Amino acid sequence: MDPEATTEPAVRIPPKPTRAPRKRAPKLDEVLAAAVDEARNALEGLAEPAQIGEHVGAEPDDDRLVTHRFTAKLSGYRGWEWFVTLSRAPRSKVVTVCETGLLPGADAIVAPDWVPWSERVSQEEKIRLEAIAAGEDPEKALARAAGVPQDEDQPSEASSESSAEDSTEDSTEPDSTEPAADESSDPSAAEA
Repeated sequence: MDPEATTEPAVRIPPKPTRAPRKRAPKLDEVLAAAVDEARNALEGLAEPAQIGEHVGAEPDDDRLVTHRFTAKLSGYRGWEWFVTLSRAPRSKVVTVCETGLLPGADAIVAPDWVPWSERVSQEEKIRLEAIAAGEDPEKALARAAGVPQDEDQPSEASSESSAEDSTEDSTEPDSTEPAADESSDPSAAEA
């Protein structure tokens, strides 16, 4: 028999069941919410006790996962808050510290949003950079962009420099009427 002629029924693998997305908000775990002292003790590794202010609150992140916030009493960090994230295993009363840190609060002073260089640079600076890239004088490019008429009578710096170079080259070249240094008027030196 031909193996291709016999076809076995294809095995159908059922799709993996997917978990439905959570429809309820996580509830505040009572054991973790009451662990304010454990959260404060966890921050003492990061800050002096005097830099940790009053407890602001606790909010649930997930089941058995709670973040405590404390006012930060640091100079230069007005409105910032210390945070400590705590968790525990199911049916356990042992609290575990997951994460600690410092985050800006609602009235904290933070840096402004980042703006790309192409949006922050002034039009004048763009003209300067484009002129430099093109090998032009940036000041002349700015004047041209501003609509300032340029005097045609005044030679440009580049042309005056090139004429100065030409004059120095002329003075160093030997005069065609004078004999060159390797030529001599002495005929005996020519034979040697």
